[in-house]
Formats: sequence, structure tokens, C-alpha cells
Amino acid sequence: MEQKEFDIVIVGAGVIGHGVAFRLKRTRPKLSVCLLGDPMNSLMASRAAAGMLAPYGECEKGDRFFRFCRESLEKYPRFVEELVSVSGVPVYLSMAGSVMPSLAYADRWDERLKFFREEKIPHEVWTGAQVRRKLPHISPECKEAIWVGEGQVNNRQLHDSLVAASAKLGVEVRASAVTGFVRDGSSVRSAVTDSGEVRGRKFVLAGGSWSTQLGVVLGVTIPMKPIKGQMCRLRVEDDRLEYTVHGILTYIAPWRGGNGFVIGSTMEDRAFDPAVEDHAIRGLIERASVLLPCLRDAPLIEAWTGLRPAAEDLMPIMGKSGVYWNLYYSTGHHRNGILQTPNQADYVAGIVLETVKREIPEFSPSRYRL
Repeated sequence: MEQKEFDIVIVGAGVIGHGVAFRLKRTRPKLSVCLLGDPMNSLMASRAAAGMLAPYGECEKGDRFFRFCRESLEKYPRFVEELVSVSGVPVYLSMAGSVMPSLAYADRWDERLKFFREEKIPHEVWTGAQVRRKLPHISPECKEAIWVGEGQVNNRQLHDSLVAASAKLGVEVRASAVTGFVRDGSSVRSAVTDSGEVRGRKFVLAGGSWSTQLGVVLGVTIPMKPIKGQMCRLRVEDDRLEYTVHGILTYIAPWRGGNGFVIGSTMEDRAFDPAVEDHAIRGLIERASVLLPCLRDAPLIEAWTGLRPAAEDLMPIMGKSGVYWNLYYSTGHHRNGILQTPNQADYVAGIVLETVKREIPEFSPSRYRL
């Protein structure tokens, strides 16, 4: 019996890959789509992140990367509403904003305010009295703070919801690791998995930190590496904090609903090292406790490591391959994969379906001759 050939095969089972599958099937329901990869890899950035939707805290200049992130933040409420309507799996999303306390931003205060004003970013400067009222549990040493209009999503719920939506939309999801590809000149014929070959007309490589290894099999060099991040979750009452807080080499992200607060994260160039180190977790908690003292004695729920896929120029790699006519990329999202999920889904699906005519040059695979 002849093996089925899918219209599109997506390699990567995180929010990036499932996001592309979601948009493809919502746009053209009759497409046959297969998605490959380990859906619950504990090192995958999709499940290891804190879910901060923070383009204004992350970016320092109003370039194309910043605008892409900002567009994605603006899409989030409608995206989550659409996703949940399909999947039936709820996703916690807060657009209450983020706070930058003076205690953590003293040397960058004026720089941040200048950037926010120049880019017309929604923000407020809270006086000491306003901080006391809005953040009653923050350290008394924090005399003022900047509030900025960002968001927060429970990324594990987001991933669960995308996985459920893929199943309901008819995406064939196979929990199979991709180890290679069958090529024919300038085309990819099939993905090789531990359970057999999967044929396709078009392929999307969305393998996060593992994309580099698959690039070797494809005969291309993807200049990308995993950046290790250690983080933890503490049991803290919901009423202790309503906003995400950008801190001193750390952040505090309330997951609400009794799920505690996520504290993160280290930035370590240590390849695929999965170790969770006690001293690193203690350091995160100690730095976060300077801002929110109640964290110092909060019970530890869990600690983990995740791997962020960082390209050489720290820009995502998204678009059509210049080596294989039927290969597309969506990888290298580094610290902003959760934030970029809605916008990259629209953008990459549009390129695959040829409704997006012009690629964003800063993100194009062509800059690396991919």
C-alpha cells in the first residue's frame, strides 16, 4: 500500500509548531497536516518558559524585531479566545501589565522612559504612594515604579490548548522524534522518524534548540545554540501580586489560580546541560526576594531547566528556505517564543500558503544561506 503524502509536515511539537498548524488548518481546513515531535519534552522552551508577554521590557530599540513582538502582544487576546473556542481547553491570560520597580531599574530608569515615550508605549510612572497602594507586598525600599502595558500567559496551558486544538482540527500528531530527512536534489521528500518515514509536499522546521542538529542532516549550518535557563515556582497566595515584575537579573510571574509564582531565569551557554542546580535556584529566589520579601520563605513547588533556541544575531529564523524549494523555517525564537506565537503562526502560515508575498529580511533564512 502506498504511503500517504501530507500537504504539510511540521517538525516540532512546541507552541511554535502547533501554532503554525493551528493557523494553517483554520485558514484552509482541507489541508492534510502532520506534526512530528515529542510533545512533552521537559527541556522544550514551550513548557519551560514563564509565559511573559513582555516586548517592552525585553526590547531596547524600535526595530523590526520590536514591532513584530508588539504586533504579537496585540494579537494575544483574540488569539487565545479563538484557540479556546476550538480546543475547549482554558488558557490563563492576563493583560494587567508589568511593573519595573525603581529598586531594580535605578541606572536605566531614564533610558526606559525615553524608549517608552519615543515608541508611544502605554506606561505610567507610579509614585511611592501609588506603589504602596497597588503593590502592598513590594519591598518598602521601592520608592516608585514604571507600569507598562504588557501581558502574561500560562504557557503550559497555552501548549495544552494548542495540542488539543490540533487534534480537533484534524492535524495528525505523531509523538515521534525526527532523526533525518530523505532529500531529492532541491526538495525534501520525507522526514525520517523512529517509527518510519513521513512523506510531505512541504515541510516546516520548527524544532527549537534541536533545529541545528536537523540542519546538519539537511546539509545546512544553522548558527544557533541552546541557552540554558533555570527557574522555579513558589507557593504564594494570588493576592500578593497582580502584575509581572521585572527585577534584578530576574523576574516574578504570577500564574494565578492557586498556581503560585514563577521565578526566573538564568542565561547560560552550556549546550544541552539539563542539570538543575541548587545554588542557581537559591540565587533567583534571593534576588526576587529583594523586591518581594514574602518569596524568601515561600515553599518551593518545583525547579526546572529549559533551553532557549538562540540564533547568532538573536533574531528568529522564519521564512522559505533558499536551498530546498519546499522547506520553511520557524525557529530561533530565543527568549520570545511564547510572545511571538500568534504572530509567527500568521506569518509562517502565510508564507507556506503563499499569501504573504514579502518576507521580513531581518528574519529570513537567506541571511544564513539556509
